[in-house]
Amino acid sequence: MQASANQQLNTPKKQYEMSYKREKLVWALIFLAPWMIGLVVLFLIPFVESLRYSLFDLQAQVGYIQETWVGFDNFLYALNTHVTTDSSFRLEIINTMTDAVINLPVLLIFSLFIAVLLNMDFKGRGIVRAIFFIPVILNSAAVTAALGGGDAISQIMEQQGITQLFDLQFYLLNSGFPEFLVGFIVGLIDRIYTILALSGVPILLFLASIQSIPGHLYEAAKIEGATPYEMFWLITLPNVSPHILTVTIYALVDTFLTSSVSEIISNELNRQEWGLASAMAWIYVGVILLILIVVFLIFKIFRIGESHYERES
Repeated sequence: MQASANQQLNTPKKQYEMSYKREKLVWALIFLAPWMIGLVVLFLIPFVESLRYSLFDLQAQVGYIQETWVGFDNFLYALNTHVTTDSSFRLEIINTMTDAVINLPVLLIFSLFIAVLLNMDFKGRGIVRAIFFIPVILNSAAVTAALGGGDAISQIMEQQGITQLFDLQFYLLNSGFPEFLVGFIVGLIDRIYTILALSGVPILLFLASIQSIPGHLYEAAKIEGATPYEMFWLITLPNVSPHILTVTIYALVDTFLTSSVSEIISNELNRQEWGLASAMAWIYVGVILLILIVVFLIFKIFRIGESHYERES
């Protein structure tokens, strides 16, 4: 009798657990439905349609769009023939890839260095953090336009008759530095504003990861007599490394979003060259995916993004 009573008591509980799981599944689908519908309607369908458009020459007619099959001619024209008043699509793609390769390591090192400094305890730390995040809040593209593309100071100096205060490239070359190293250093100096504009979010990501490191690790290191230099290489950097891949992907995407290639594609759309613009967009996406795959393989080979504790286990 007692066994049957226990069975009767347990049966409704199991049914309730099953119904609760189904209820969670139903509500999850309900909440995900708007996102899934938006993904299909607003992204996947235009995404596939743009690939089809890239293989046609599209001409607007009264009431419809005339499609003429051209195959890969739009892709070949974009890479080999297309030019603008002062540049070309291929040149801007190459420049963007070069900027990404050069900016990425500098941006990672700079963002991590600033995050370590901002994690220290000093007066005015909140104000300094806000200053580094201001370009993100104000929209870096708008700030660049307001500053005249970074040439405002140069124009003021030219109006005052000052052409150049210090020729760093000439000085370094005369000092015996290799030409490729001089070009790299001068290029980094020219990219100071771009790196500062892109470093806001990476600094916050690194700062959040540093603050998530347990404090007892640093306390134990201090007791053992470790220096701040040793604590950075043995505690901070290993615990921050799992977040480097996230910062890298963000920096790459942000670099391409602020590239002038997007403006070229928009200009072709305004000229109603829809097939050519679609081909350019797919080349653009292909280059980004290629760089992301290469970055992922590099991180995988050198195990950069893995957890410090997973390596030891």
